[in-house]
Amino acid sequence: MTSQALNELPDPTTIPTAGFLPRLAAAIIDAVVLGPLSFGIYYFMVWQPSLLGIVAVWLISFAYKPILEARLGFTIGKWIMRLRVVDRGTNLRIDFNQSLLRYLPWAISAFVTLFVYIRLAQSAGIQEVGDLWAYNKYMNTFPLSQNFFVSMGNSFPIFSAVWLISDPWHRALHDRWAETFVVRDVSVRG
Repeated sequence: MTSQALNELPDPTTIPTAGFLPRLAAAIIDAVVLGPLSFGIYYFMVWQPSLLGIVAVWLISFAYKPILEARLGFTIGKWIMRLRVVDRGTNLRIDFNQSLLRYLPWAISAFVTLFVYIRLAQSAGIQEVGDLWAYNKYMNTFPLSQNFFVSMGNSFPIFSAVWLISDPWHRALHDRWAETFVVRDVSVRG
């Protein structure tokens, strides 16, 4: 899918694609929207230890981006920034398979993070953690938090997004895989 010939793509001046900064702003908004789920992970890690609770909260955050983009064509952050994900060939809403391909960098990071959460919940020292300061201190000494492969897995979304800086259509690596564009759309709010 990534072997798209340049002559197969439309003229970049005819497509209102979203550049780096609007997409970054949308990602920051989505991070704020998902913020309470991060607190949920902390809650089930420290105050009410429950591996099932951690996994449940993780599943909700995992499903956010691919389901919204497949069903609506945008996440809440993209909606606020008036951006929409469209199929490269039809300029219509993407299907669920394309949504999953677009989510692949975040999925890798999410599964790495889930692995760390599970190992953290099973570690012996987590029972002594009772507040945010102790949790942060414990996380800083937890071996997996400083693991090279964990860091690489968690950096994959950034690696994918950097591609959009040099692409004339502002496509990230995950856009190329899924054959999608993120376009500016003033009709999203209407």
